Order: sequence, then structure tokens, then C-alpha cells
Amino acid sequence: MFYNEPLEISTAVWIKMLQDKEVTTENDLKILKLVYESKNHEIRASEIASRLNIPHHGPINLQISRFSKRVIHNTGVQPPLRKDGKPRWWHVPFLGYEKSGRFPWIMRPELVIACEEIFGQNDTEFVYSVEVSREDVSSLTEGTVRQVFVNHYERNRRARRICINHYGSKCVVCGFDFEKTYGPIGKDKIHIHHLVPLSEIQKEYEVDPIRDLRPVCPNCHFIIHSKREPFTIEEVRRMMLGK
Repeated sequence: MFYNEPLEISTAVWIKMLQDKEVTTENDLKILKLVYESKNHEIRASEIASRLNIPHHGPINLQISRFSKRVIHNTGVQPPLRKDGKPRWWHVPFLGYEKSGRFPWIMRPELVIACEEIFGQNDTEFVYSVEVSREDVSSLTEGTVRQVFVNHYERNRRARRICINHYGSKCVVCGFDFEKTYGPIGKDKIHIHHLVPLSEIQKEYEVDPIRDLRPVCPNCHFIIHSKREPFTIEEVRRMMLGK
């Protein structure tokens, strides 16, 4: 389950909360800075504890709970609630999901921007790697890593064309069609999503454009890669349907 409940706290209010020493302590800032500087602003409490040389994640959970209570007390905002009506305190600053008994936290987007104001711009890896195309009609090999400012993965244009010829250029998640919306300039304008991220493969491989690739719009592609382990296409479809 992905915990994705909205919270009525704007970036401006988060900045105010982070600057208020009665709300946000130095220990709170240490934890928030670690989350902010993590890839995709995602990290587990146990990982935070390890980096702070704390033997167990319990104190981290308690610290975030106390921080969240102070935020809610000072803003008067309704916190996210459990099914039994009790507040889900960690869900005030974070989104999250459970995977194999582990529970990563993902910093709320409004808080990310607030942390950028407080800590400075984050230079860690982008949400998903920039596509760098290479014309190569002889093969469908992909995945060569280039070190620029982040890892850029070569994308094969022939594989892209085969994928679009098979699936069309509409987003397979939401159905958005650039050509229908923008006219001829939008023809075949679509992102190509790798069902197995190239960043996980870390080597060249022979891509099957029909089995391995899907056309998705930039909005849906951004959401798919909004956590460390990407959402599946079906998971994002269910989000759009509110299920």
C-alpha cells in the first residue's frame, strides 16, 4: 500500500515551521536533511539511525512523531488518520509504502521545496535519468552508462520507433495524445518507459521494444519514478481512479 493522503500545509508554511525553533529542533533538522539529501528524498528510519550512529530506529520514529505533533499543533491542520481515527504522525512530513517488511519514507513535495530553501539546492540524483539517444540501426543494445552530472543512459531510437509502432503514441496509463492536443507538432511525442529501469541493469542489454518498453506521457512517467522502486503502470492507473 502506498500512503498518499493529502495534507493542507503549503511550502510557505513548511518554511515557517522549519525556521521556528520551538517547532523544529536541531535533531529534527538533522533527520529532515538526511531525508532531503537521499535519492528521490526517500529513506528508511533504520537507515537514518545508522547514519546518525543510533543503534535502533525507534528513537527516529519517536522524533518524527514529536515533530509532527508540533507542526499540527502550530498549524491547526487535520493530520492524516488511520482507519481507527488515530493520527498517522509520520505521514505529516512524509509519504510512504511498505515493501518486504520495510517502510521507506518519501518527503512530501511541499516540504522538499521548503528544505531547498533551508538547506540549499539538492545535488543528488534526479528522479529519473535523462534520456540520451543514439542512432544505431544495427542492434537494439541499450544501457551504456555515461558520467555527466548524473548517470545518463543511452536510449536507442530504433527501439523507440518499434515500441510506438506497436503501442501507438498515446500514454498507456492515462491515454493522453500529444498529436490530438497540439496538432502535427505533437506526432509521436511521448516518453518511452522501461519496465525494468536501466539504472538497475547497469550494463548493455538487448532490449525487446514490445516486451520491455511502453509509451507514457511525461506526467505519468514522473509519477512512475516518484519512489526508489518505480510504481507499475497498473498502480498508477489505480491512483488515477482513486483506488
